[in-house]
Amino acid sequence: MKTKILLLIFLIFQFSCEKKKTKIIDQQTSIVPIPKTINIDPEKRALNLSSSISFYRSNPEIDNLISVFEKEIESMSSIDIKLRNTSKIEADLIFEIDNNLEEEEYSIKISNNISINGGSYNALAMAKSTLNQLLKLKKNKLIFPMLEIEDKPDSEYRGLLVDLARMWHDVSTLKDVIDLASFYKIKYLQLHLSDDQSFTFPSEIFPKLASRDRPYSKKDLRELVKYASDRGIIIIPEMDIPGHSRQFVEIYPEIFGVNNRMLQINPWKSNVINIGSEKVYAAIDLLIGEIVEVFDTSPYFHIGGDEANLDLYKNVPEINSFMKKNNLGKDVNELFRYFLVRMNEIVKKHNKKMFLWEGFRREGEIEIPRDVVVFAFETMYHLPSHLIEDGFTVVNTSWTPLYLVNGGVKKPRARRAVWSPETIYSWNVWRWEHWWDQAPVYKNPMQLEETSQIIGGQMCSWEQAGEAEIPSLRKRLPVFIERVWNNKEKMPFEDFFVRVEKNDLKLSKIINDNRQDSILLGFDSDDHYDGMWAD
Repeated sequence: MKTKILLLIFLIFQFSCEKKKTKIIDQQTSIVPIPKTINIDPEKRALNLSSSISFYRSNPEIDNLISVFEKEIESMSSIDIKLRNTSKIEADLIFEIDNNLEEEEYSIKISNNISINGGSYNALAMAKSTLNQLLKLKKNKLIFPMLEIEDKPDSEYRGLLVDLARMWHDVSTLKDVIDLASFYKIKYLQLHLSDDQSFTFPSEIFPKLASRDRPYSKKDLRELVKYASDRGIIIIPEMDIPGHSRQFVEIYPEIFGVNNRMLQINPWKSNVINIGSEKVYAAIDLLIGEIVEVFDTSPYFHIGGDEANLDLYKNVPEINSFMKKNNLGKDVNELFRYFLVRMNEIVKKHNKKMFLWEGFRREGEIEIPRDVVVFAFETMYHLPSHLIEDGFTVVNTSWTPLYLVNGGVKKPRARRAVWSPETIYSWNVWRWEHWWDQAPVYKNPMQLEETSQIIGGQMCSWEQAGEAEIPSLRKRLPVFIERVWNNKEKMPFEDFFVRVEKNDLKLSKIINDNRQDSILLGFDSDDHYDGMWAD
């Protein structure tokens, strides 16, 4: 009996210790997204560094990242940091590219120094973000818990879209967006450069396209590309064609217009370029070449391809003649498929891979190349399950809950969609749903089996004013990245959000924006809702 009692006491003690240890780990790490493996020093020791930090890097290219790290530590700590290059054996901070690791795999070991290994520059950038989240301050000392981390994402594609065509953002705001994205290990930032409302790329070939009230210079955009690249972010340009192209057909109707008479009658419905004209393909070729020269770090180019009003192509003599010449029959859907094939050829000619929105129907004679990547959002044209069955590579951009429309600014008669962090947390990369009752996944969300053809997800911020962009994204982007970084595993939302809250305070110092520090990321604000409506 005595032995049983002693055994029971021992088990209770062990359980209590394990529970206490878990609490300590949570308090010390608070990392978003949660790393794959983390081992905390059992004695809970910490490494203390002064403002003078010696570093070693295996490649001079890493100097750009170290410079970023220095500036971010200064912002978070208000300490004047002095980094100096030294030998590996003497260094406090070691950054090394390890070719034995996967491209996005990194490790961190903190003991007598901080040693970071990554499979690429971008992997080291993600490790830098983890260090930022681990950092604590005490009496002008930089404190890092002694630990070992091994980490890599489940999803290769972790994207964020920002709409610059409907709501122009200044360069400063976009740099804050990049800092936010980097802090949470987003890999791709897609810039929606054109739509019916404006064309924000400063083309020199077609100079009248660039909207005067939304100016970017090529210098501005190159600066953004470098700013992002230094922080491990790749900027993907998007030029939305053939639909959403009112700027093209209004400003250069002689080149891009389908039917000039229809344009005069209803300019908003005449927003598709003439894809039955060789001069249009030649013009688009020139424009894509001009854009990719600026966005030179991106291996991808997004052509849009969504919501094109194909009815405008019917019964147009020029288009009928083009279709007959190219053996396309009389179905304008075949003309659209032909357009996608031609676009893919042009994009590949410029050494890029083509991205496009879900917009083509499953049925058709012309084969859509399988080397394109389809961003599935509406489920109205080609269901995600059919895209997978047909052999396409897919990025999940499910309208619910990954679309953020007009969040943060209330405007008369504005369509708004804002999804709560809890709703986003219930999503996974193989799930699609939609708020609209006409969508096939409205009543029955589509949950697919795990497949490598779905390479990740993207949160899409549409029609969002510049001043609302950061507050809205700070509430939702960390939740999204947690679900796309760790596809299967997740902790209770309440526990996860404790980590978010702590990190958001650090982020506010990096971007010099403390608007949310007192409201728990907006959980008590008036835009905590799910759904879409018109005021």
